Amino acid sequence: MGAWGILERQSDNGLDLLGIIVAEQLRKVDFSTFNVAEVVKLLNEDTQKEIEQYRQKPPSETTEFYINECLMHNFTHAAVLVAECLDEYYQTGELIVYDYVGENYDPVEHRVKDFIVTNDDLQSLLEVLRSVQNPEHWRYQCWVDDETCQRWLTHIQSVYQTLKDHI
Repeated sequence: MGAWGILERQSDNGLDLLGIIVAEQLRKVDFSTFNVAEVVKLLNEDTQKEIEQYRQKPPSETTEFYINECLMHNFTHAAVLVAECLDEYYQTGELIVYDYVGENYDPVEHRVKDFIVTNDDLQSLLEVLRSVQNPEHWRYQCWVDDETCQRWLTHIQSVYQTLKDHI
C-alpha cells in the first residue's frame, strides 16, 4: 500500500479517488460545494465501472484477486476519504483540495467552503468508520503489524466522533 501517513488522503488510493472528486464533481461547480451524496455515488459508480471492465477480461486468478482484493476495497477507501474531507470541513470551515492543471500539472489550491450533507449521509459514513475499527476488518488489518496502528485508530475514532457530533 502506497502511503505517506495515516490519512486516506495520504494513500495512493485516496489520492486517486480525490482526483476523481476534483475532476468530476468539484470542477463542475467551480469548487464551491462538496455534495457528499453525489461524491459517494460518483466514487461508487467509478469503482463499479472498473469492476465491470475487469469482468470483461478472460477469467484468471489475477483478475479475480484484483477485483476482490483491490477494487472491492475502493468502496471503503471512498467512504473513509469522504468522511475525512467532511471532518476537515467541520474542523476548519473549509476543505482544501488541489487541482493539477497545465502541461506541468501545477497544483492550484482551492478552498471548498460549502458542504451538502444529510443525516443519512452521516449515518452511512459512520457505519463504515465503525466497521473499520473492528480488528477483524481488512482495513484495520492493514495497520495491525505497523507501529502507526494506534495513530491510525485514534485518527479514525476522531473522525468518527466529529461526524457523530454533527448528526
